[in-house]
Amino acid sequence: MTMTGRDHTPVTTLGSEKQNALIQAVWELAQQNSSTLTTFRIDKSFARPSLHTINPAAPPTEAMYNTIRNLSNLLELEIIDDKADFDRVLRMASPQLKYLCAPGWIQLRGTDGQLLHETFTSVRTVELFQETDLRAVFSLLRYLPNLESLLLTGGFNQELFQNDQLEAMEARTRMDNTPNRSLRQLTLYGIQFMDTRIMTTVFPWIPELREFSCDELCLDMSEALVRHCQHLEVVCELDTFGGDYETRSERRGFDIVMPLLKGCPSLRVLDTVAQRIQGDSFIGYEIVCLERLETFRCQIGGMCRLDEAISRVLNLTLTGDSDGDTEEQGGGGQGIGSVASRADKERGLFDEIRRNEERYRKVYKQLSKMTKLRVLELGQEYRAEPDTFGSSQSALNGMSSDFDEDEDDDYVDYNWYRPPIEDTLDLTLASGLNQLETLKNLEVFGFEGVDHRMEKVEMDWMAAKWPKLKVMRGIHVDILPNVEPDTKRTELREYMQMLRPEVVHETLYKRRRVFSR
Repeated sequence: MTMTGRDHTPVTTLGSEKQNALIQAVWELAQQNSSTLTTFRIDKSFARPSLHTINPAAPPTEAMYNTIRNLSNLLELEIIDDKADFDRVLRMASPQLKYLCAPGWIQLRGTDGQLLHETFTSVRTVELFQETDLRAVFSLLRYLPNLESLLLTGGFNQELFQNDQLEAMEARTRMDNTPNRSLRQLTLYGIQFMDTRIMTTVFPWIPELREFSCDELCLDMSEALVRHCQHLEVVCELDTFGGDYETRSERRGFDIVMPLLKGCPSLRVLDTVAQRIQGDSFIGYEIVCLERLETFRCQIGGMCRLDEAISRVLNLTLTGDSDGDTEEQGGGGQGIGSVASRADKERGLFDEIRRNEERYRKVYKQLSKMTKLRVLELGQEYRAEPDTFGSSQSALNGMSSDFDEDEDDDYVDYNWYRPPIEDTLDLTLASGLNQLETLKNLEVFGFEGVDHRMEKVEMDWMAAKWPKLKVMRGIHVDILPNVEPDTKRTELREYMQMLRPEVVHETLYKRRRVFSR
């Protein structure tokens, strides 16, 4: 039996008399079903003051403990009580309890500064939505020997952090020099720079970690994961699209995820679409998980446009060197030197074209080896919404419009958005896209924000070569407000819909915050 306060009308919306009656009915229902209730989740509406209605003589927290203690078959508990003690909640709960979540504040330390004092073998999942510290984390790892999933949001108390060496020594003491080998999934949300340093102290004690998620990876964290968690299978950056901050608009450093690709042979999912890898790095190192990857969400940058390099050569060849023409008119040996200089420039540009063609060929060859891929996303929606970073081109540039809306009834003042992400892959057959014919299991292909240069011939190729394709992200109907129409984008989408009507065109962008409670 499952019982949750969320299934009921919030009592704060009711009158005082009805509120008390409903609260009493809820708690009595829990007590009457104490032997069959397996899930008990209470909303803030049923927080500790409401317990006065059950037993006015007992302190509210004691009434909470008594209720929990009577639920003899409880498996899942979600508790909101800022006076409740985490350790005592576990001691009061049934010995079968597997899941404990504290979406609000809960007391994490006793008078001795410790979180737990005895072992609880049944608990598999703990979720804490508040600031914590290293002592609490190590208590969880030590006294919950079968803990499989841990979610921490709110960051760490940095005042208690001493330095890397002292914290490492204290960790050995608190863990009794014995790693926790049960933890498989770790999720961190709301971490800052110092939190990252703190977490690198924890990684050595969770060697069997399989899944790791956080809001933003940094190089130190990637290297620490590779060093201590060799069996890692999933690395994910949490969805930070929308909300109060537009983190998608911030440029990340290159190659932060490369240590994971080089050092985690079991990696199946790299879900880091905001991260960037240099093309030369992608082809210059051995990627040990190529044949295991099922999801690859990451930008490949540092790629020179092939058509732009060719255009520079043609421009130099057809127009000549203006400086050289001037020198040749002056007589003497200057004209010969100018011709030689132009020839050197042409050779240099041709060498650049060859290098870029080779780079593209090798990048696509690497991608073609990911034969288990089901999800391939090489870009993201990078544009900030106007109400966050300016409302229009005129406002952003501090200029008045060239048009007068009163004079031209057809004029529309579209919002200004940044151009596509620079130096990303050409997604054309001429650049090597045809090498991805090996991705027979591909279901999702995303290229939002990429200056892809695709035409209908690429749509023909994808429709024929990727039989399992279900979702495309990149030529969908634009969901951002007041965007100037893109006829080419519309034509490609409509053409693909004609070829493969079952393929869904959508965006990865979501207007939501993660873990909002």
